[in-house]
Amino acid sequence: MHKYFYIFFVFLLSLKLCAQQNKMLEKELQEVLQSENLTGAVWSMVSGSTITTGALGLKNTNSKELFNRKNSVQVGSVTKVLIATGILRLSSQNKLDIDSPINKILPNIIFDNPWEKSNPVTVRDLLNHTSGLEDAKFWQVFSTKPSSDTPLESIFLKDPSVLRIRTIPGSRFSYSNMGYAMLGLIIEKVTNESYESYLDANLLNPLGMNNSTFQFVTQKGKNADQNLAMGHFDDGTTQENLPMYLRPSGQFTTTANDMGLLARFLMSDGMINGEQFIKKELLNQMGKPESTESNINGLNTGYQFGLSYRDRYGVTGYFHRGNTIGFRSTFYLFPEENNAFFISFNTDSETANYQKFNQVFIEHLGIKKIEKIKANDSLPRNIEEYEGFYKLNPIRFEKFTYLDLLFNSIKVIKMDNKLIVKSIQSDSYSLLPVGENLFKKQDRVRASHVLYKKNNNQIISNGLVTYQKTSILYIGVMWLSLILGLLGIIIIVIRGLYFFAKKKLLTGNQALFVPFVSVILLFIPIPFLLNQSFLNLGDLTFANVLLAIVTGIFPIAMIFGLIRSRRNKPSLIDVLGVLFALQWAIVLIAWNLIPFRLWS
Repeated sequence: MHKYFYIFFVFLLSLKLCAQQNKMLEKELQEVLQSENLTGAVWSMVSGSTITTGALGLKNTNSKELFNRKNSVQVGSVTKVLIATGILRLSSQNKLDIDSPINKILPNIIFDNPWEKSNPVTVRDLLNHTSGLEDAKFWQVFSTKPSSDTPLESIFLKDPSVLRIRTIPGSRFSYSNMGYAMLGLIIEKVTNESYESYLDANLLNPLGMNNSTFQFVTQKGKNADQNLAMGHFDDGTTQENLPMYLRPSGQFTTTANDMGLLARFLMSDGMINGEQFIKKELLNQMGKPESTESNINGLNTGYQFGLSYRDRYGVTGYFHRGNTIGFRSTFYLFPEENNAFFISFNTDSETANYQKFNQVFIEHLGIKKIEKIKANDSLPRNIEEYEGFYKLNPIRFEKFTYLDLLFNSIKVIKMDNKLIVKSIQSDSYSLLPVGENLFKKQDRVRASHVLYKKNNNQIISNGLVTYQKTSILYIGVMWLSLILGLLGIIIIVIRGLYFFAKKKLLTGNQALFVPFVSVILLFIPIPFLLNQSFLNLGDLTFANVLLAIVTGIFPIAMIFGLIRSRRNKPSLIDVLGVLFALQWAIVLIAWNLIPFRLWS
């Protein structure tokens, strides 16, 4: 009798302690939510077989309705974890070979792949973001034109340039929403039904995720789901969910508890009701890449099958974040300890530090800290050849290659027993040597970067971002062109205003008239662009067409100004202003930025 009483007492005590811990967690989360000025959130936490859920803040600022743990949310790119899991299910059923070339499954999809014979794009490449496809085109992301059932194949056949392969398939990671949209199309070709219907019935239902769907749902009008939280932006404005072209990469509605069920399954042996649902060896490969250049050269980090390796806060795990209109989310697994957490916010903020929530969960779960790998006493002997300037290769968005070159390139220098990495857009950081060509950031516990050579080019990679060494002269010339171009525009504006004030713009010095007007025209689209929704940035709108027209006029006006200067003999400073502006316009034309067509 005493034995049962003791067991019952321990059980009650554990329940009380658990409740106290959950209250502490909720209090910490609430404090961070308020400090980061976020509307609300739902979360789930997995510890062993136990799933704990919670909710914070408001579901909708307009109605002032409180979030509850059963409310649905959007998860953005966390959808990719589920798409990858669906592909692994088909592979486990022997319905799909993940090493099969895409052209065998989708004969209408013809890649512009210079390495087609030796390295065709495979299903594995799409899963791992190593296909060489860019992330997306503006029109595929920022558009209100797609419907909830726009054929997936159309987003690849509409514009052949989206199928250009930029790096050897399988060699380097480059995040691609297009790649995961193509996986949705592959599911449709293999199963002969929409990927949404197939995965709802054959993935979500067996996993018990009965409150989740791949189908399009929104908060208002047709397909309205009253349980779905409203999305918000920084200023508190609300935004209902909208259809998207690349929907397999980011369209998924779920609940905190359902995401807990997914996390628990992904950390299991892949069995459901005594049957192998997904092969264990496939589940064990999630987040553990082996075949990219950085992996082959010794770095054990990167992305595989829908998850990326994550080394933060003194612990390692597997991770995916997501954002979509009005929502941000995080999905984090620690399989060795059988712990996980998921959190989704109904605020898409550009200023909030969402990482703070991760740290709260990790500390609350008590994830064991890992002893940091010890740094070596000296740098590799050949380290001098890795000093210099590096550019991204590949980059996510081809449209902004020029801007990435100028603002996302890095400079690497050695200092004492470490490498210093400097960047214009982000803080400098140090890399400590931990073995031959491996390095780690100071706050990491394992190697985070690798240095290697490819085709006599020096490469630095962290498994997710790859930099290739470039000439300081090349970057210097690009920066000089930018500076001179801006100086030229300033000269044209100042001198144009001067002649206008003197009433000589039309009569005394006609050479500057057309260039001056063309510069003033560049400002005209601004109010129209500010007036239109950012969701229309990729559409053929009046503001976007106007922007293309005035940027297209700019170089023509500079040429016209030079021609007129031969007749009117203006001052040298006027001629230099026009020349400086023209050379920059030519550079922008070469980089396909003039005329600036956001919809192309």
